[in-house]
Amino acid sequence: MPEVESGIIALFGDSPRMRLLEYLMEFQNHKFTPSEIVEAVGMSRTTAFKELKKLLTENMISPSEPIGKSPTYQINMSSPIVQVMQSTVSFRSRKIADGQMTAKKLSNMMMRQINHNVEALQIRKKVLSEELSITKNRLKEIHA
Repeated sequence: MPEVESGIIALFGDSPRMRLLEYLMEFQNHKFTPSEIVEAVGMSRTTAFKELKKLLTENMISPSEPIGKSPTYQINMSSPIVQVMQSTVSFRSRKIADGQMTAKKLSNMMMRQINHNVEALQIRKKVLSEELSITKNRLKEIHA
């Protein structure tokens, strides 16, 4: 089965900013240091800091209490942009799930029809076998 792209990446493109948002949205209740984000998302520190600064400016992430000297960040779920993104991703997920359920229902319906056809063919085979047996016996009686 092919791997399905995440909602954010599929809908908004694969960029450092989207990868950051995807990660932070996936763990909405967690606060991360830049080092944790860099490691989890797999991008350079320079790119991560540049994108985090833009996300802060756009109010899509918010700073949290630092851990030692390291700042921490988390997704800002009250941001209208983040809410729209999350809503769009949720809508896409529901559509995919609906499609999968429809495909599964269709597959189940087809399997039931195939099983019904197989049962009907087995019954027909039995009837034909009995008719053949009767015909053979009658032919023996005629030739005797």
